[in-house]
Parts: sequence; C-alpha cells; structure tokens
Amino acid sequence: MKFRTVVVNFFKALIPGLPNSLVVGALRFFSIFSYIPRKKRILHLEDNKDKDKGEYIEDQNLLKSLPFGSTDMAYAGCEVIAVYNLLKNLGEYTCLNDLIETFEKKGTVFNGYFGTSPYALYKFLKNRGFDVEFSARKRDFDKIAKDSRVFIITFYNDFKNIMNMIHTVCVTKNEEGMLRAHNSVCKNEVYSDINSLEKNVGLENRAKIIFMIGVRNE
Repeated sequence: MKFRTVVVNFFKALIPGLPNSLVVGALRFFSIFSYIPRKKRILHLEDNKDKDKGEYIEDQNLLKSLPFGSTDMAYAGCEVIAVYNLLKNLGEYTCLNDLIETFEKKGTVFNGYFGTSPYALYKFLKNRGFDVEFSARKRDFDKIAKDSRVFIITFYNDFKNIMNMIHTVCVTKNEEGMLRAHNSVCKNEVYSDINSLEKNVGLENRAKIIFMIGVRNE
C-alpha cells in the first residue's frame, strides 16, 4: 500500500516537476489542433449576449451558464477572465462575450477542456498594441512584476498534485504597489511582492507559477 501511494504521488507531481517552458510549449502546441466551428462560436456569442456587467470578475464559478468551447466558463474560463480583468484595469473595456469568441477562434486547448493557451493571451495583448513581456523562467518573475502596470500569471494550484489543476489570474497594483490577484482564492488580499502572492494564491501554500505576462509601465 505504501509503495502504491509513492507511485501515485510521483505521477501526480510529474507534470508540475517538468520545466515551465515545456509545459507552456505543450499547451501552445495542442491549441493548434483545437477547433471550435464558426457556427458554434456564433451561437455562443448570442448565448453570452448581455451577461456582461462590466465589473472585475472575481468568481468564475458563477459563469456556468456561459458556454466556452466544448465546456463552460465556470470550468475553463480563467484565462479569458484574466484578460478581461486586465483590460478593465487598463481602461480598455471589452465585452466578455467578444473575448470568449476571440479565444474560441484561436487559443483553446482540447476545445476548452484544458482552458486557453497562455501564449494565446500574450499574442492577443501584443496584437492589441500593448508593450508586453512574457516569461516561463522563475528568475524573471520578480522583474516582470515590478516593471508591469498589471500582469497575468498562470500557475499550478498545487505543485505536488496536477489533479488540483492549473489556474490563471490577473494581478493588479494599488497606489502603494501592493499586489492583488483577481478571481483567486485569496480574495481582497494584497501582497508586497510576487513571492508572497505565489505562496497564497494556490492551495495550502503550494502554488507554483508557470508563466507570466506583464504590461509594462508607461
């Protein structure tokens, strides 16, 4: 029984133990093969109409009625929500249903069951004209956090267990430079630096950042 537990725990920790760049690359690669038909995207666009209140989204579990790819926003919409919250922070309001359609067209992983490729978020913001930087290297995360007006992080909720999934959130700064993660378990909490935020944004201090996208300060 003890051996079985060791083996199970090994495989649970296997993916979080891989290099971040490999995981990000795999998500980007598999997004190439996702395909949401145009007819389905248009139907979703209509279904999602008028459900956007223009506020920060803090609880994606309330969005089960919004379809996204082959699933829904409550299950797999965190990346889209992160972009939505980032744009709101920058005063670049965009309807949530338009963002859903945009990433359904290009960016979902396994038709949305694995969310959206983090690289698709970077490309979207870059094409939108923002001065963005991105990295999957831990040594870059503190610098990006300091250099950015607002940023997005993708992370393991639990670096010991991939079954606890990956999550993506937008992180904003207040006037004192304190960090706040939106649509996260640490609601309304603020942190002085990215390391403190990382410790609290996942499960029982076991989060691990995989990828970061920052919109640079003007």
